[in-house]
Amino acid sequence: MSYYKDLKDFILELRGSYFLSPRDRWFLKFLEEEGYPKEVVKEGIKKFFLFFPPEKRAKLPLFMSYKEIKKLNKYHIPKGSFDWRERFYKKLQIAKEFIDITPFEPEDIKSAEEFLQSLERQIAQKLWDGLSKEEKTEIMRKFSAFKEDKELLKAMIKRELFKRVGLRGLSLFLE
Repeated sequence: MSYYKDLKDFILELRGSYFLSPRDRWFLKFLEEEGYPKEVVKEGIKKFFLFFPPEKRAKLPLFMSYKEIKKLNKYHIPKGSFDWRERFYKKLQIAKEFIDITPFEPEDIKSAEEFLQSLERQIAQKLWDGLSKEEKTEIMRKFSAFKEDKELLKAMIKRELFKRVGLRGLSLFLE
């Protein structure tokens, strides 16, 4: 079953509703493009919705579950063999194509992930600064439906900027 179809069925059952809004579909597409594992997304959505009584779930915007999904994914270890150091250095090489990097030797997986996230922010800022005012306005208008959640809005803008240059996220925990 496809990523979207599986999540859609799960969400509709959990909410007790019959359809997803365009904003919900867009959010699921974002999660898939970012590489969030389906099991993490399901668990994050479930945890979020279980905070609310069943009669309120149908009207809750799906994107509000983003913080829960991100929290669960922070140190989700992918299935199979996982050499975080090897993955770290591969991601570092990708980042070097976009920005200058000072040498860094991570002590553990947490410091490696934090460093990669800081590099992502630097790359996104560089890409954003390189856009014209019109392009920035276009992007902001495109994601205006998510303005209620600043963290998600930033993530969606970052994803858009990265897509323009063919870059996937640098996180160790996203495929």
